[in-house]
Amino acid sequence: MLDLPRHITKPSRYIGSEPNATFKDPRSVDVRFALCYPDIYEIGMSYYGFFVLYEIANRTEGVWCERCFAPWHDMETYLRSAHIPLYTLESKTPLGKMDLVGFSLSYELNITNVLNMLELSGIPLEAEEREIGPLVIGGGPLVLNPKPFERFFDLLVVGEADNTLVELLSRFRQLKGIPRQTVIQELAGLEGVYSPLCGTKRVRRVYVENLDDAYHAVRPPTPVVGSVHDRLNIEISRGCGNGCRFCIAGYAYRPYRERSAGRLAEVITEALAHTGYGEISLLSLSSGEYSGLADLMTFVRSRFSDISLSLPSLKIGSLSEDEINLLGAGARGGFTFALEAASAGLRARLNKEIGLDLLVEQLPLLKRHGWRNVKLYFMIGFPWEKEEDLTSIGSVVEPFVRHKIDINLSVSPFTPKPHTPFQWLPMESEESLREKLLLIRKNLPRKGIKLKFRDLKTAVIEASIARGDERLAPLFLELRRHGVKLEAWTEFARPDLYEEWFKQHEDVRSSTLAARDEKAPLPWEFIDTGVDPVFLREELQKATAGETTENCYDGCARCGLYCARERSASHANVPPGESDDVTWPVYTTCTLRYGKYGDARYIGHLDTVSLLLRALRAAGVTMRTHGKYHPKPRISLSPALPLGVESLCELAAIEVEGGMDFARDGLAARVNDHLPRGLRVFEILPGGLDRASNGHAYLLVSPLSLAPEDTTWEGTTWRLSGTKRFSAYKGPDVKRLWQSAIFDRIIKVEEKRIYGGRTDH
Repeated sequence: MLDLPRHITKPSRYIGSEPNATFKDPRSVDVRFALCYPDIYEIGMSYYGFFVLYEIANRTEGVWCERCFAPWHDMETYLRSAHIPLYTLESKTPLGKMDLVGFSLSYELNITNVLNMLELSGIPLEAEEREIGPLVIGGGPLVLNPKPFERFFDLLVVGEADNTLVELLSRFRQLKGIPRQTVIQELAGLEGVYSPLCGTKRVRRVYVENLDDAYHAVRPPTPVVGSVHDRLNIEISRGCGNGCRFCIAGYAYRPYRERSAGRLAEVITEALAHTGYGEISLLSLSSGEYSGLADLMTFVRSRFSDISLSLPSLKIGSLSEDEINLLGAGARGGFTFALEAASAGLRARLNKEIGLDLLVEQLPLLKRHGWRNVKLYFMIGFPWEKEEDLTSIGSVVEPFVRHKIDINLSVSPFTPKPHTPFQWLPMESEESLREKLLLIRKNLPRKGIKLKFRDLKTAVIEASIARGDERLAPLFLELRRHGVKLEAWTEFARPDLYEEWFKQHEDVRSSTLAARDEKAPLPWEFIDTGVDPVFLREELQKATAGETTENCYDGCARCGLYCARERSASHANVPPGESDDVTWPVYTTCTLRYGKYGDARYIGHLDTVSLLLRALRAAGVTMRTHGKYHPKPRISLSPALPLGVESLCELAAIEVEGGMDFARDGLAARVNDHLPRGLRVFEILPGGLDRASNGHAYLLVSPLSLAPEDTTWEGTTWRLSGTKRFSAYKGPDVKRLWQSAIFDRIIKVEEKRIYGGRTDH
């Protein structure tokens, strides 16, 4: 059982006992692989790609893949002071004892987290210094320009790793045991794999041609701490055909590919049965462009009417009235639209064609279906920007305000990215951007708008890294020496250290932020994305001229990659919906008696509720809900336990559909199949909390050497056993007693089990 200091924030981040987590006998595998996300648990557990790789790796013969996330600062302090190396969640194995350590790189400011995690693991930071220990691998969107950080990695995977990861793991299994440098050279020969230790070579980005042939995660570990996106992520398409000239995702993930609606229906059905999520998010760079959207939403609405449905990224005007009606027919999430620019002229330069008039026409429909809030995204800092492009943002949002739809308005500065037509453009100065933000604020309606500005200093740092080269590696080492980590969190950001370093290396700053010569070599041009560089230059010229380019949905822009022209034929096999016959369900109240013990004692009260509800859904239970637009199950619970205190007699009352013989139906066992270790339903009783509740007391477990007079609590010594003293307590100060660290364990039990002379349940 994990024993953490009692001051640790959200200790369940570190227990690793989630439903669907993979556990294997280390003696039965040949390759131990630590898949790391260089941010805290809640962020990493929301990242769809992370769990695709986790499941793919664990399906590979002879491989056990485990997870690791960046620790919060209090946990890091504990690990360092106790000389405990950073470990994997599943087996608590130090990263330094794994065979492979892989990092998913999706954000520039996470590089400092990578170095911190390596240091916490006792792994040398620079690849050239590693003579033994695991190979350190990087992958993800940042690897499209690996030069700033490549010296910290033995191997880098360029592109979509769905298939490459299997090849790499299988080949490493064959090579394991031979000299390290030979292994690296062999693995660097795989398509899409690059090793800085073997010299720079041209690397072709790898990608999956047919998404229906690619694996989709269906058993992702469900978080024991509320993640940023606590929902089932379903990838409906990959890539984007809109061709926005500033967007690295739109170019780095070309060509546009779709999963068939029939295949997605299978994935959704299986994944909900394994996870019990109450919300589905249809992932895409532009969800409204998915050609099978109406069929897929019809399936979800008919089969899973109580499941909330959200489309996280939408192009304005991409949804039809029928699709809005389907979204509004039941539980649903919000709307997020990326306009980027207020004027049609500037949007043409960005190649951002949107149906703004259509959206304005649809506002009454949104209002009728209960949407009272939408998110709108704008960008500033483009070279062709005029004052009216900024002041007219107020005119764009005015129709929303007039229809009494509140706006969450987010404004971010443009940061030029590699492999896009705008990779040669300059980053506007922080001072100029700040003036523009003030101008926007001045011209917005005074009511109905919640304005959020992207931090400008952070944006400038991101741009410096995104277009940087190997000269930035010393910067990261300097930041590590100053203990920089968790930079995405405001309280840990250190822009002053970046500023100090760049003042001493002005040539590096200017080369990363200034306009670039189109004829000069680029640090990242050895990465071949498949998009013709000539096409990128032509797109920049068209942007300067204010001309648009045809999108990939309606034609072919001839960017150098093949794009599938026929998109709708594959959506014919969507399973039919359920009958439209209306029946009025009958609900029965029942009470779960459950325990929370062992490592599960670190799971908070609200997270425990979420885990129970997900497990009930996964077990096939339909619960009564309340709320029209955001329905929640009706549930009543016994008072919250203090974090760290265990219990064998917790209660939760719910209303379930239909009459059930709970014991006969084996419902408790089915629910337990979807709960983390240490969280167990003992029995399900008919009736509410009042019929199931009994008196309780607390069993205090302390060292035998601790005499009752040494404490300030009023308890009765109940039993001495071996090296432990067991005492009974019924007072109100359980939380204080636990925080005092006098007791090894505090366990809530039914009173009769103590005073009736019984200790088992």
